[in-house]
Amino acid sequence: MDFEGKVALVTGGGRGIGKAAAMKFAEGGADIVIADIDPQTAKDTSEEISAVGRNSISISLDIGDISQIQSMLDEAVSKLGSVDILFNNAGLTRHISFFDIEEKHWDQINRVNAKGAFFCMQKIGSQMVKQGTGGRIINTASIAGKGYRRASNAAYAASKGAVIAMTHSAASVLAEHDINVNAICPGIVQTDMLSNILSLRSTEVGLSIDAVKEMMTEEIPLGRPNDADDVAALAVFLAGPGSRNITGQAFNVDGGMIMH
Repeated sequence: MDFEGKVALVTGGGRGIGKAAAMKFAEGGADIVIADIDPQTAKDTSEEISAVGRNSISISLDIGDISQIQSMLDEAVSKLGSVDILFNNAGLTRHISFFDIEEKHWDQINRVNAKGAFFCMQKIGSQMVKQGTGGRIINTASIAGKGYRRASNAAYAASKGAVIAMTHSAASVLAEHDINVNAICPGIVQTDMLSNILSLRSTEVGLSIDAVKEMMTEEIPLGRPNDADDVAALAVFLAGPGSRNITGQAFNVDGGMIMH
């Protein structure tokens, strides 16, 4: 994939899906902004990208703080000149049963996954309009937002449903500026986030982590969970020329768990 002359900004880019996508964008020739709430993982990933010959900067970002989104954007444009691709990937969850969700859980999850995702799209979309050269926005949603019945919690499902709805809205508004907006809905992905969910669910049901993981895997028609690279590969496609007429869509990467 040829991303020469492009700048890709990846939120939640320090590890997992975000890091995998950032590395692929860099391999394709893009310069990279790694934004993550963990400044050390952001720095480490940025250094890996620099080691393969691409310009990269790391920025500590709490995406739930709108002022930090603007500061991140200002720094990215100041140091790298533009933002042409946004992989709007930062998010969080935890395993909480329906009856145990409290207001603080709802607010914490939606502050990042819904509010943060929206204002990141809004501010970087505005920058892309200003640049006048089009752009690509790829949001990380989830099959939880499409009704997957074993979502980690209802607040998370609501937040990811919101991401899908906001993707449709942004695609409609930004299309006239040649900015494509799409979402990816991963299923089970083998990342640190999954490890935390497995640990909590294991305690809840009284089974080993391996047993819980096996139960989850049995629900996947293709019989295998995602690696981060499986999701990153779709992000790279959606940022590239082959997707020029695709916008406003939410694509599942889940081994067949949700078929709509």
